[in-house]
Amino acid sequence: MTPPIPAPTLTSRLLNSDPAAFSKATQSAFLRSAALGQLQKDTLGTWLANDRLYIHSYIKAAGLLLAFLEYPQAIPKSGAGADAFTVRLLEWVIDALVNIRREEKFFLDAASRYGIPIDLPIGEDGRASDAAKLEGLRRFEDLFGSVSPGNGSLPWLEAAVLFYATEKAYLEAWTWAKSQLVEQDPSEDADGGALRVEFIPNWTSKEFVVFVDQLGDIIDEAVSEQVGIHGVRTMEELSDRALKVWARVLAAEEVFWPEVPGAV
Repeated sequence: MTPPIPAPTLTSRLLNSDPAAFSKATQSAFLRSAALGQLQKDTLGTWLANDRLYIHSYIKAAGLLLAFLEYPQAIPKSGAGADAFTVRLLEWVIDALVNIRREEKFFLDAASRYGIPIDLPIGEDGRASDAAKLEGLRRFEDLFGSVSPGNGSLPWLEAAVLFYATEKAYLEAWTWAKSQLVEQDPSEDADGGALRVEFIPNWTSKEFVVFVDQLGDIIDEAVSEQVGIHGVRTMEELSDRALKVWARVLAAEEVFWPEVPGAV
């Protein structure tokens, strides 16, 4: 007897929901130019400056999520159950905060060593104006600023999907860029080799893959448990909630890559 085909997980549903939108979000002229060594320092610097402000919004969103997570007062007795998943998500978010602060310090240091300017114009209020930001950054700031409990089971689902979607898109984008790399001496690259030597290896590392997959596993296992308890209709309800967030993230990611002068 042929074994039954496993039902698709929530994250697989997300990844397969709109392949065209996912490609637009993770394959851009900016990324192709990065792989070809044609990305000028000022263009790369513009993106890094926006990415730095993205990090700041990401940190605030993590705080919003932590503020409404219901930490169990009793010690979870197994690796399953709502309390156990809450603890796993808590641990992931804490790791994410540590990682992203280290990430910001890493690219500030690398940019300095390669002479890449990463400051946006700052107004008298000490803040970058919306006009100076990429459209994608403005959208991510809205997304991160709107983190709040969802209605129904797994109230943290929308927030977790937001973090998963943006991390997954980031990973896939730079993995695609890595697959497009041409062989040449890093000193011949327009950015002096910063992307080839420093950034792309960092943004496609095995550690980053594991980190993203960990959150995907938390989401999928928690959803699977809910479906087991409440029935298959729960998968549709949870999928609908997750897909709304997923679509907004892909739309933001698509316009987070700067235009590249002369790129085809």
